[in-house]
Amino acid sequence: MKNTFVYTELSHLNDAELITRTQNGDPEAFNPLVRKYQQRIYNLIYRRVRNHEAAEDICQEVFLKAWQALPDFKGKSVFYSWLHQIAINCSIDFIRKQKREIVFAYEEFTVNPDDTIQMPLTHASPPEILEKEELGHIIRKAVVQLPAGQQRVFNLRYREELSMREIAVHLNKSEGTIKSHLYHAHQKLRETLRPYLQNEPPAKKKTTLSNSD
Repeated sequence: MKNTFVYTELSHLNDAELITRTQNGDPEAFNPLVRKYQQRIYNLIYRRVRNHEAAEDICQEVFLKAWQALPDFKGKSVFYSWLHQIAINCSIDFIRKQKREIVFAYEEFTVNPDDTIQMPLTHASPPEILEKEELGHIIRKAVVQLPAGQQRVFNLRYREELSMREIAVHLNKSEGTIKSHLYHAHQKLRETLRPYLQNEPPAKKKTTLSNSD
């Protein structure tokens, strides 16, 4: 009953009053702001990323970042405009990560892992863009199936864009161990994605009957 009373009381306050109360140490005052703008922010994000699950995750990230940055909000702009910009920035970050994964697919599965090739994504036709987005989705599903150590190194290399030395320091491992993890991750992913990259139907798993059947 107390929470219901608090929400009823706060729901009558405008944005500026809610922000001031939140900045003065009342965390409950932020909740009406979330309820008021959550759907609009979600719609804004979804129009850019075209993925419901990703849009939900990014929406949560936006309000978390807004909560963390609210003490520095000076009210020089309308609160929604400020929130809108956070949502745009988070969406851009998400799309950039997707593009890095897609570029990785065309680079790392066709050349030696130590080589680098710059493959621009600009001026691609709509079918090419859709194909690359589909491949990016397939890669993400394949990555989560890697052993934990290989997956961690893979993500640090291609999501966080760390060098081999930086990854080694971060994980307290030798560079040789990091290169080995990355090499085996490449091998596993190449094998998983070979049918797609070569336009072949995925191999069907053979089923064997035991003598007890």
